[in-house]
Amino acid sequence: MRYLILIHRYLGTAIGIVMVGWCLSGMVMMYVRYPALTATERLQNQQPLDLHRCCVIGASALPLDARLEAIEVESLAEVPVLRVQFTDGGRRLIDLTNGEVISTISAQRAAEIARAGQPQAPRLLGLIAYDEWTVSGEFNRARPLYRFARDDPSGTQLYVSAKTGRIVQVTTAHQRFWNWLGAVPHWLYFSQLRHHPALWSRIIIWSSLAGSFLSGFGIYIGVRQFLRRPAGRWSSHRGLLYWHHVPGLIFGLFALTWVASGLISMNPWGFLDSDGGAPGADALIGPPIGAAQLTDSLRTLAADSHSRDIVALESTRLWGQPYWIETRADGTRQRIDLGGRAAALQDADWRRIGNALGAPADSMPALMTTGDSYYYSRPGVTVQFPVYRLVLNDAHRTRFYLDPLTGTPVNVIDADGRWYRWLHVGLHTLDFATALRIRPVWDVVMLILLAGVTLVCGLGTWLGWRRYLPMGSRRKKHQELA
Repeated sequence: MRYLILIHRYLGTAIGIVMVGWCLSGMVMMYVRYPALTATERLQNQQPLDLHRCCVIGASALPLDARLEAIEVESLAEVPVLRVQFTDGGRRLIDLTNGEVISTISAQRAAEIARAGQPQAPRLLGLIAYDEWTVSGEFNRARPLYRFARDDPSGTQLYVSAKTGRIVQVTTAHQRFWNWLGAVPHWLYFSQLRHHPALWSRIIIWSSLAGSFLSGFGIYIGVRQFLRRPAGRWSSHRGLLYWHHVPGLIFGLFALTWVASGLISMNPWGFLDSDGGAPGADALIGPPIGAAQLTDSLRTLAADSHSRDIVALESTRLWGQPYWIETRADGTRQRIDLGGRAAALQDADWRRIGNALGAPADSMPALMTTGDSYYYSRPGVTVQFPVYRLVLNDAHRTRFYLDPLTGTPVNVIDADGRWYRWLHVGLHTLDFATALRIRPVWDVVMLILLAGVTLVCGLGTWLGWRRYLPMGSRRKKHQELA
C-alpha cells in the first residue's frame, strides 16, 4: 500500500492538473464543438452552376484516354470548373470555360469565392500554411490557405484553398474564443504540437495512460482505506484528505472511464483499429471512369441546363457504370445517368448490392429513417438519413450503412467498430441509449459528474503540490495518506 500511495501521489502531482483541464474543457465542449465545415454546409452558399459556359476540356488538360477515380463540377466565383482525381492519386482543376488547367488560385479570385453572395468583400488576412483551426491533416491537400475576415457581427473568418479554390473552413469569434477553453485544451490541440502528429499522438496516449493508472490506483487505495475506516465514519481522514477520499469513492470510477475511453479514442498500438473495409465494395463500384465518357456527358448536360438549378455534380459508379449525383440549390440530391435522366436505384439493384457485399442472394437492405445503436445523430455529430442498412451473418456481424442514391457504404461497423462505439463513445459521453441523449437530462447528469471528478482531481493535485511548498516539509506525519 505504501508504494501504491507514493505512485498515486506522484502521478497526481504530475498529471492531475491535466485531468482537471480535461474535465473543465469537457464542459465547454458539451455546448461548443470544434469548427468543422461539412459538405452540406459548404454547398448551401455555393453559387449555381452556369453550364451554358461549359464545356471546353482541352486534350492537354485532360487526355481522352485518361482513367478517372472521381470527378466534381462546381462554380468557382461564377466560373464552372472541373475537379478530377486520376487513378494514380493525382488531382487537377480545370476551367470549363476555356479548358485550361488552374494551377493556383489568385488572391483576387479567392476573395471573390470568399464573398459568396455577401454584400461586402472580405478582408484578406494573409496566405497561411496552417493555424489553430486548420492544423488537421485533412487540410493538407488544400494548403496553402487564404484567410479572410468578413468583419460581420459574428466575426466570421473563412479559409480558401490556394490549390482547389474551395472554402475549407469557417469559424466565428464565438467558436474561436470558446474552443480555446474547450477542444484545444481537451485534445491538447495546440497548433505547434498538433503540427507534429506522431509527437502529439504519443503525448495524448501516454498522458491518458498515466491518468488511467492514477485513477485506477486511487480507486483501489480509496476502497482499501474505506474498509479500514473507524466505526461510524466514512473515512479515517479529515480536512482536504477527507474530501478527496470520500468523493473519490463515488466519482473515481467516472474519472477512470473517461480517461480510459479517451485513450481508446487514439486506438493505441492498433487496439480496436478497425480497417473499416467493405468486402466486395471494389467490385460494387467497378473500374474507373473514362475521360471520353465524362466529356460527352457534360456537353449533354450543358445543352439541357436551362431546366436545372444545380450547384454541384459529383461522379459515382455502380458496377463500372458511371452516374452523376446532382445537388440542387435547395439541398436536394438525385442520381442521374450520363444523359441527365433520373436513375434511382430499384429493388433489384439493392438485392444485387447486398449480394455483392456478402449477403444471401434473396436478402435486401432495409431502409432506415431513424438511428440505431451504431448509426445515429448526437450532439455535435449529424449523420445522413435515410440510409439502407445491411447486416451480414458473418463472424463479425458486419453492418453496412448504404447511401440511398449511390448504393455505396457511408459507414461500416465490424466487431472492432462495435467495441469502439461502446468503449469510447459510450463511456466517454454516457451514450448508451436514446433516453440518455435527451437534453437537458444528459446535460444535468454530465455536469454533475464532471463537477465531481473535477473536485476529486483538483484536490488530489493540490494535496500533491502542497508537499513541495515551503510549509510542506513541516507537515505532521498524521497528514500522510498512509
